[in-house]
Amino acid sequence: MKRDIPASVGQRLLWLLSSYRRHEGAMNCPLVCRIEGPLDVGLLQAALSHLTASHESLRTTFERRGRQLRQIIHDVGTIDLRQVDLPVETDADQTVLRALDRELRTEIDPTRWSVRTILWSLGDHDHLFCLNMHHLVTDTASCLVLQRQLGEVYGSLAAGGTPTKSRSWQFSQFMAWQERQLRGPGFARQRDYWTRQLVGVAPPSLPLAQPSVTPSSRRASVEAQIPHRVVEGLRKVASLRGTTIFVAALAVYYVLVHRRTGERSLAVASLFANRLRPEIAGTVGFLANLVVLRTTFGDDATFVSLVDVARSTVLDALANQELPFHVVAPQPGPSSSPLRLEDFVFQMLAEPLDDVAKVGPTAFRGVVPNVTGRFDFELALLPSADGIAAKLYYTESRVDRAWATSFIEDYVATADAASR
Repeated sequence: MKRDIPASVGQRLLWLLSSYRRHEGAMNCPLVCRIEGPLDVGLLQAALSHLTASHESLRTTFERRGRQLRQIIHDVGTIDLRQVDLPVETDADQTVLRALDRELRTEIDPTRWSVRTILWSLGDHDHLFCLNMHHLVTDTASCLVLQRQLGEVYGSLAAGGTPTKSRSWQFSQFMAWQERQLRGPGFARQRDYWTRQLVGVAPPSLPLAQPSVTPSSRRASVEAQIPHRVVEGLRKVASLRGTTIFVAALAVYYVLVHRRTGERSLAVASLFANRLRPEIAGTVGFLANLVVLRTTFGDDATFVSLVDVARSTVLDALANQELPFHVVAPQPGPSSSPLRLEDFVFQMLAEPLDDVAKVGPTAFRGVVPNVTGRFDFELALLPSADGIAAKLYYTESRVDRAWATSFIEDYVATADAASR
């Protein structure tokens, strides 16, 4: 029997965002996997059906009723896996990547179905699989959960076993808990923290044009590679200061923005997984939350001391990441710039998307999808076996491409200097 429940706080906000960012698949959040070796398509479809039964988000659609957004959780059914045989060509890899790019830029209508699956065949032992989902039902951490479980379930079925279902909460259980916290005193401490932290906060004075009256402006990106030796150098600095490479990379961002603006009180938004509770470690759904990483440092700050300051900033944000951002988001005053803090985003994936899971003679290799940015100025760091890809997503009407290229190259150069 179908269940009809209200959408979560985050889903309601994302729905509003998606209403004017429908182009180029901006709300697509895919899991992409290269499958190398013998593949039993029937078992893959059975594995997908198992995941769909295990995670209600994968069978959820949405309906707008007046001013209210509703989730419709459907009964368990079979998964529709579209199969495409690609012609054998000398540039088979480029052919499949072009096909993937078309898929990722094709909008998903969550009022009809929120998930789309496709399997491209390049040969008997080479396939590319895409589980494409609307952001309303997933986030990056959920994709990593599904990537891991896909290989595990396929392997269990291939061995003649019965896969176990996830013991984590369903998204509706998380949502019910979040609503109780919002209505009661559960988030009082976090609300007090963000109220203090965001007093007088403003975005950095980087040269972004004012927001356009037509917010559906095209988005683009520039990319540069942070070499493995630089990554290891930053990791060593972070380890010596008792923190993570995310903090060191954030400190590099602060250094670069300070050099370009002269400001020493800096703030940037970042997407946190929002999975502090063990019950939601394996939950699939839109749990991610935007938090503000605000740091102030003195005239005599060194990179190491800035890492220490950034560490405190990140630890405080981690401890207070459950309160939905827009509940406490600062609103521009009548005389202030209309630039919003959430226009400026810095994020780094916690783990590589291109990990390989071996299932007997078959390898499931994650692929980093070339998705469209969702923010007007977003610096994303994507770890891989070769180092870290630094990618700057931007809105063309607000950021000059030459400036964006200069910024991403300066970030890599700053990281290089900081890692020595």
